[in-house]
This record gives sequence, structure tokens and C-alpha cells, in this order.
Amino acid sequence: MTQEKRTFQQVTSSAVCQTYVSLLANNFVSFPITQNSIEKVDTLVSNINAEYFGNKLYIKPEEKAVSYLYFIIKDHPFTDGNKRTAVLAFLVVCNINNLRPQLNGISLDALAVYIEKTHEPDPRKVIEAVTDLLFPVIIKK
Repeated sequence: MTQEKRTFQQVTSSAVCQTYVSLLANNFVSFPITQNSIEKVDTLVSNINAEYFGNKLYIKPEEKAVSYLYFIIKDHPFTDGNKRTAVLAFLVVCNINNLRPQLNGISLDALAVYIEKTHEPDPRKVIEAVTDLLFPVIIKK
């Protein structure tokens, strides 16, 4: 029996912004969302899911999930709570796409801090390394 390939269900920029608003409503962040934040999130979500000359930068669903984590942290669209929002968005992307990151004692908070502090100029290298760490059962071609 052949398993049908599921279409990746992306998280919209609206959902990412709503995640931030929920954090604000529960006093986990201190500043209201701004129009500038909304525009930055729109851009990063579009870039994650875009095709360039007919090619997607992030093909595997696991890479796309990690790219939400990476770009929300690195692009810093919000005044406060970027790592918290990124971790929640990552978990939502994983959940709706039936992805199961294998944390194996890894704290997502610590991983978020690592991503924030990394100075690798090529985001794809960091995304690939984090994907390999969280989803080790993926077979590379």
C-alpha cells in the first residue's frame, strides 16, 4: 500500500500574529502587536513558502516547520516575545502537519536561544542542522 503524500499545511501570518496576541492576553509579552510586526510576519511567512524560479527553498515539511522557528527568532518581528512566539508557531506547524520532533532532552527554549545567538550567514545551514537534530529519522538523498 502506497502512502499518499500530504500537502504541507502552512501556518498563516494571521495565525502567527494571533499567537503573539494570545501571549499578550496572558501576560507573557508586554507590548501590543504593531502594524510593522504584522507586515514583517507576512513577509517571513511568504518567504518560507515561496518558490524561487520554480524551486522551493524548504521542501521537506520538517524544514518548513524549523524555518518558522528560525525566521521568527532571527527576523525579530515583535517588540517582545519573539522566541516564545516562534516556539509556539513551530509546535503548531508540527501539530497540524503530524510532525513529531524528537526533543530527547532538548529544551525548545534553549534551542531558541541557540538560534538567536548563532551567526551563521546562511540560514539554510542552521535550518538543516536543527531539522537533523529534531527529526533524525529523515533519510537524506
